[in-house]
Amino acid sequence: MKKRKILRIMVLLTIFLFAIFSLIDVNVSISIVLFLIYLLVGIRIFEIVMFYNVKKKLIKLGEKELFTSKIWGILAALISIIFIYLSIKYSYLLEYEANEFNAYFWSSTKNSTTNFIIVLSFFIRSLIDDNRIFYLTQQGIITHGDYFEEYLWKDFKGFKVIEEQSLIRFTKKNDKFLFVKYKEPYFQENKKEVLSILNKNIPYV
Repeated sequence: MKKRKILRIMVLLTIFLFAIFSLIDVNVSISIVLFLIYLLVGIRIFEIVMFYNVKKKLIKLGEKELFTSKIWGILAALISIIFIYLSIKYSYLLEYEANEFNAYFWSSTKNSTTNFIIVLSFFIRSLIDDNRIFYLTQQGIITHGDYFEEYLWKDFKGFKVIEEQSLIRFTKKNDKFLFVKYKEPYFQENKKEVLSILNKNIPYV
């Protein structure tokens, strides 16, 4: 299983357990969720540090093309920032004493709102980060700020360069497409090396 997929499962597991423990009392619920939160944050910090450590050696492929307006990503980011600000400013309104777990994460008197904000912002960032910059590695493709590959070469069965639209279309094994929009000057400068890596790992179709 890919490392990136494992991280997604960990995020979903943390969200699931957070919801369950908010409703059901479990003796070690706080410890379990805090462990997962700090583990995810630690992994994220490790990824960022390692990414910038190897960034200069990587070839930029382009940006993921979703054929949608980038305004939605900007709005989502603004909403998340406003939400985090309001959560901190009015944290006293989040006091909820249904059980010990809720009291720990929502009560400002226990200085635990920060823990909740950290994990919430981490989740929101994971969900809204759609327009990602891709870099090539020997194993596959990583995204900006990530160290573990988002896609492995074995995930694809072919690719095609659509020059009139400055796009590279990847065909996945499940017949779905991934479109990457490249910047023309940079791509032309590195075209030979980019195509060499792609042709080595994926057939041109």
